[in-house]
Amino acid sequence: MKTMTKNVIALILMVVSGTFCLSAQELNVDNSSSVNIRQLPEYVVVTSENTKFLGGMNISIESKKSQYEEVLEGLEKLLQKRNNLQIRNQTDLLNAMSTLGFDYVDAYNASSGTIGVGGGNDIQVTGSNAKFRINMVFRKKENFRNL
Repeated sequence: MKTMTKNVIALILMVVSGTFCLSAQELNVDNSSSVNIRQLPEYVVVTSENTKFLGGMNISIESKKSQYEEVLEGLEKLLQKRNNLQIRNQTDLLNAMSTLGFDYVDAYNASSGTIGVGGGNDIQVTGSNAKFRINMVFRKKENFRNL
């Protein structure tokens, strides 16, 4: 009887631990966020900035006073949420925008401010900490234009 009870408990533990292992490998996506490609403008400029904090990046889309302000803000929130598209670098951003229905067009330096130390003969330059901001231009894929 004790052996059977131990076997049942062992079996239950194996099933439960197997379930946790399988669910840990699944990609979790928060489905409460979405954007409609038809409402977005043909071109979107996404600014990304390396935050260097745990390998993350800040994403922003200039939308103030745009006729597309609401939908662009929704796209920005979708791209920023870590539990949605899992964007941690520019490669992730490119792939996410492609999945959302956009082709990459071009990129240019938005601005890079460098904070460093140095000056005078008595002070040695020991390094700097730079943040890089990149503007990436995306265009709707051809099959989503003029919808």
